[in-house]
Amino acid sequence: MFGRALRSSVFQLQRGLLRCEGQTANLPLKEKSVNQVTLLGRVGQDPQLRGGLGNHSVTVFSMATNERWQGEEGPMEKTTWHRIAVFQPGLKDLALQYIKKGHRVYVTGKIDTAMYEGQRITSIIADNIIFLTRDSAQGEVDEQEDI
Repeated sequence: MFGRALRSSVFQLQRGLLRCEGQTANLPLKEKSVNQVTLLGRVGQDPQLRGGLGNHSVTVFSMATNERWQGEEGPMEKTTWHRIAVFQPGLKDLALQYIKKGHRVYVTGKIDTAMYEGQRITSIIADNIIFLTRDSAQGEVDEQEDI
């Protein structure tokens, strides 16, 4: 079964290469690329609505991810901060309404870099957000424990 899938993949690759060889030399070759990010962490600040009204606004919040490892001197930890920007109309409203500082979220999206007032700003443009923290009558409770 694996051999059949491998042969099929090789055939598709060869067919694609033959198609590219048949093109004229002055046409640019279009390559596929991937810009995909997956983050699981905690929100560092309450989301804020920025920009104009309607479709020109964006919801922005910060998010921290932690990396842990065993160093020579014992357990080590590094925290990385990410700027999350949400442009999708329904998603940006949900993020603004339900996400709070300290909530645990799972974000998928793409990396985007832009110049703003002479500084290079790197953001994660969120395509999907999964809320992992829910509010209860006794306070905030995580649905799953940290591993």
